[in-house]
Amino acid sequence: MDELIALVAEFGVQTFLENTFTFVALINREGHLESSNPVAQALGDAASIKGAAFVELLAPESHALFRKLVKETLEKQDVKKASLEFVVGAERNSLRFNCFLTPAPGNRLLFFGEPAVKEIHTMLENGALMKALEKSTHELEIAKQVLDRKQKELQAVIAQAEEVSHTDPLTFLPNRKQILGDLQREVNHAERYNSPLTVSMLDIDHFKKVNDTFGHAVGDEVLRILANLLRENVRHPDFVGRYGGEEFLLILPNSKIDEAGKQAARLCKIVRNTEIKTNQQVVKLTISIGVAQFRIGQDHWQDLLQRADTALYQAKNNGRDQWAALDEIQKTHR
Repeated sequence: MDELIALVAEFGVQTFLENTFTFVALINREGHLESSNPVAQALGDAASIKGAAFVELLAPESHALFRKLVKETLEKQDVKKASLEFVVGAERNSLRFNCFLTPAPGNRLLFFGEPAVKEIHTMLENGALMKALEKSTHELEIAKQVLDRKQKELQAVIAQAEEVSHTDPLTFLPNRKQILGDLQREVNHAERYNSPLTVSMLDIDHFKKVNDTFGHAVGDEVLRILANLLRENVRHPDFVGRYGGEEFLLILPNSKIDEAGKQAARLCKIVRNTEIKTNQQVVKLTISIGVAQFRIGQDHWQDLLQRADTALYQAKNNGRDQWAALDEIQKTHR
């Protein structure tokens, strides 16, 4: 029983009070009604009930018994039960309720009246109870709609927060955490299904000079524009993300080194021929790219990244504005 009480206290009983056929009321020590659930509306006008003597709801033959129950419950601080006759509606129909009175904080009483099945039918036929429950149901439905809307708004916020946590705020490409997660997943896939996988590490040549010459605001705009160029010029199955600073990582599933090399050469050409105009400045860029193919049964994903990074430095050492692949006997290509 203690566990049940704790459970009810934790989740509240508002829905129960608004939709049950049980008459629940809070009564002060003088026997006056302080508040009640909608079932009370089936027993009389709610406005006249509140603050009135509770015995006015009862048939005359139950008045003495009710006063006795109130006195004994307050004196002994114990639960009392009895069967009481209520009068319902304008026709003053008589209904019998199995009732319980229990002590409540503030020297008050909590009243529960449980009607028999036939009494419920009478109240429903009377119509007042149905109106009361319909009103509560309508209010509950409105509350449910509000709750559903708030839930959807919360889910949208959570989804947005999830997306932001995986997106680079400057370029709107996947950030380092996300692109490395994509790489690990693709490495596992290539290992399991014996499928080719290639990565390209891309770096802007002399990017520090861009910042020093034009300022960091222009440098940020250059990164955004380059990110758009990459996004628009890689095939759909490929991944591109900001690896860090002016470096970008491209993942090419189901691609061998020659296919990655063709893509790298095409990207070098596109960037070389693009004039970036920002703040009345025209900036010309070139990029260097290092390419490496995953060696099934030999590489870990960190090994693959390291070889792509080594190939990138090979391209830079050979003059920049080109791509290199260590897997092709350290050849570089423009």
